[in-house]
Amino acid sequence: MVSQRKWIIWTLCLITLASFILFMIPNSKASENKAIIQVFEPDEVAPLDYLTDMIDPAENLKAWIIDFVFYGYYFYGFPFFGASALVLLPLQWMGNLYDWSTVLLVLRQVISVLPMLISLLLLVYMQDKFRTYRSIILYLFLLIVPAIIRNGFWWHPDGLVLLLSVLVIFFLWKDQLAFGWRFFIAAGLIGVLTAIKMVGPYFFLAVGLVILWGYFTKKISFKQVALYSTSFIIIMLAAFIVSNPFLISRWGREAYINTFQRQTGYLSQGYGIIYLKGLRAAWPTLKDFYGEAIFILFSIFMLLYNVIKKNNLLLNSIILAWFIPLTITTIFVFHFKFQYWLPVAIPMFSSLLFVFPEKVSDIKFKDKRILFYGIGITIFVFQFVLFGKQAIISFQERNQRAKNNEIIQFYSIAKNELEPINPNKVYVYYDYRLYVPETPGWILDTSYDLLSYDYILGQDFDVLLLLEQRIRDYLNPNAEGVEPDQFKLSQEFYQDAFDGEINHYSLIFRNETASIFIKNEICQLYFPQEICE
Repeated sequence: MVSQRKWIIWTLCLITLASFILFMIPNSKASENKAIIQVFEPDEVAPLDYLTDMIDPAENLKAWIIDFVFYGYYFYGFPFFGASALVLLPLQWMGNLYDWSTVLLVLRQVISVLPMLISLLLLVYMQDKFRTYRSIILYLFLLIVPAIIRNGFWWHPDGLVLLLSVLVIFFLWKDQLAFGWRFFIAAGLIGVLTAIKMVGPYFFLAVGLVILWGYFTKKISFKQVALYSTSFIIIMLAAFIVSNPFLISRWGREAYINTFQRQTGYLSQGYGIIYLKGLRAAWPTLKDFYGEAIFILFSIFMLLYNVIKKNNLLLNSIILAWFIPLTITTIFVFHFKFQYWLPVAIPMFSSLLFVFPEKVSDIKFKDKRILFYGIGITIFVFQFVLFGKQAIISFQERNQRAKNNEIIQFYSIAKNELEPINPNKVYVYYDYRLYVPETPGWILDTSYDLLSYDYILGQDFDVLLLLEQRIRDYLNPNAEGVEPDQFKLSQEFYQDAFDGEINHYSLIFRNETASIFIKNEICQLYFPQEICE
């Protein structure tokens, strides 16, 4: 038994190392500058300058600490930014802080990939303790869940969110209703998790379950229920505040609250246009990142089955209690995105371990469980194969994402079309999903909001580079604006862009990727009269 367990542990270590190295291949590509990063991952670019500002040299230590703590981008909490900044410190010391390929490789690997690998190992350990062949099968399966692979391709808080969620589950489970130091470590971890993203409070049902379980099994008294509950909340709140040290300042708190309110509005309504919610709207993303309907339903069934059959009862009960409230919220309250379900879906999938018998020899042909195991293993293997094929395609596409990319190629077209006005300085607006690097003579600006004439004419841009897909998206007859009056004005602008007739601008080029508009007076100076308004 000991030698078998060592063999399993070594195998898991080798798989982990191989997985970490494999992610490095696509994560080192197509990140040469912020423009190309923004094409593929605008969510990485938006906070990037805030991150580098945290560790740039300052006048003195006090100024450096202030820059480090009050980073200003409070959509994600300090634990995410602090950890990210710390892993970049060696690059800053070596003078490579603005080597974007290296920076993004380090951030993706250390902040996203590594925490996920640790999370998966912890889940496998909790379900099987690395005792049987099932540990290897489950670990391999969890590794190729499309949501895990996709989350390993970007620098985002969700790897840390998954790790902290699993650690909370781990310490609640490891405590075994003793309500000792492990129980209160879970409280602190929930506080840190809440500081990163506001998902920590969704552990309320799991924590409540554990406390009530302790009470009804007479492990704690009613008085202790009140004491432990109060202590848990106090530790959680204290950890939350300590994890977000910028909250010590009034203006830091105000900025955080304002950001939180804006972000909640975006999640519940949408960015400019109202996003659909509910299971029907969520299903395409669920299917792409978490599997076929029969597999997801079977996974939920297995989690319930394990609770009913008392297979690792405490652990799977905690996972179920964690799964329910966050699943309801991500599907029915917010517009569903794959990463929102990650911290509950992956723990749920870990309960699939019990699809397989502990020992193959335990199952006899005449055993009444043979049908159960047969159906379960068939569904599991079916999804395993689909996930495997999808994983291969994902790595291939990610590795080649910049090759023959039409959006990247459009930049050369734009430079060529605007050649007549060189070397004059021109003020260029470009849609943020277009590849537009720093270019001599071009003063660049972009916006993540919907465009309107008020914005375009108010900024007095010389050139507009507009992505065709964005134009079509906002002209979709089913699209509904969060602010109807403002959305109507935006649609008027996008309709004119679609028609090639933006007021005060001339269309000088259009293809399926993007279009180029230039201010009329500039067009008349440098371009043939027949293409100018």
